[in-house]
Amino acid sequence: MSSAGHWPPGSEDAIGQMGEFLVWVALIGQSGGGLHIFLPSPDRGIDALVHRLDDGAFLALQVKAKTGFHSNEAPIAVLESHLFTDDQMVIGVQIQGGSLGDYALVADGSTFRRKAGRIIDGGRALLVADMPIRPIPGHKWSDDLVPTLDLATRLGARLPALTLPAFPTRPPDQDTVVGNWGEREVSGRLAMLDGCNVFSPFPDNETSEVVVRRLATGRTIGIQVKTAQLDEPHAYRKVLVRRANLVASPSTYLVAVAWIVPQQRFHETCLLMPMDVLPAIAGTSGPYFELHFRPDGSSEPSKVDRYRIPLEALGPEISKRLGT
Repeated sequence: MSSAGHWPPGSEDAIGQMGEFLVWVALIGQSGGGLHIFLPSPDRGIDALVHRLDDGAFLALQVKAKTGFHSNEAPIAVLESHLFTDDQMVIGVQIQGGSLGDYALVADGSTFRRKAGRIIDGGRALLVADMPIRPIPGHKWSDDLVPTLDLATRLGARLPALTLPAFPTRPPDQDTVVGNWGEREVSGRLAMLDGCNVFSPFPDNETSEVVVRRLATGRTIGIQVKTAQLDEPHAYRKVLVRRANLVASPSTYLVAVAWIVPQQRFHETCLLMPMDVLPAIAGTSGPYFELHFRPDGSSEPSKVDRYRIPLEALGPEISKRLGT
């Protein structure tokens, strides 16, 4: 791994990527797993959403990294158009010998807009902060420096209570593959929404497999995707949701899609259900909530019927719930 001062010319993107992943490692480690990282696809200005598990909040982060400092400070710049909301967080870090330096600059969008200088470069408006390497008396950004070891605490993380880990049965490889197809189907449809960005957990250890955020407002919805495999279009399958992992929040949804195996396609109907209603309408099966999912519907009324929607309407329905 290259050390500071030994990066070849044109390495800015690599330095930025390294800085981001060093920050993700720090946040996961310091929080004891209480902060989960969601990465964007594509990158539209937010480097990650951080899911704070103790209260369910999603924090939008933008990370800026520097390897060289002059006179104990270095400029970091943020595109003004990428600072979408006042609660978005900007984190500036220094990389020393392949590791994070002792301090990081952490400021919310409102603070960064107020204190940063504004310049025009190539027709783009940039907000620039002279980030000090350590607190300097009288420096305008010293109050926004935090020890790197306290990054997770600065983002509101609390160490989770120690509990016995659950060891769910690993699904067969084919179920894992088809499940991934379902997540990609949902992600692809949401990626078409105007003014939104889609995020996936890294690593994939979250109840929500897909998160979508309205960039202008910061409104965020988490989605757990379940993919049923049908032998024929009129069949039904049980959809299982682990009760211990349930996030009963009105901003978290269950989306169930159905893969018709002989026809190698998704059924044209899916389920879109707020997670907070699941306990009231689902049965239980051991450690799971259980739903009977028949995409074609049934002659007998079901509590699930009101949550069946055309798959092609999934994107517009999520957009409606995100607001304008």
